[in-house]
Amino acid sequence: MFEYLMPRSLAHPQEAIEYLVLHQTAQDFRLEVEHRARLEAYYQWYDQIAQAHRQELARMQRELNLRAWFSRPHP
Repeated sequence: MFEYLMPRSLAHPQEAIEYLVLHQTAQDFRLEVEHRARLEAYYQWYDQIAQAHRQELARMQRELNLRAWFSRPHP
């Protein structure tokens, strides 16, 4: 897989291949950790926004609805 990156002077080409595979695995792991950290940050942001919206909705529900009061049909 990584044979084209291997220097010609190495005595054991298999060691170089194993090293490169290990390096690629480490890179994949690092990218996965970064992805999960960004996802967790997004979840926290979303929870904060959702909580703020719930609080705003509760506040709006407690307020007097003047528009509905004035738009009632009069007898």
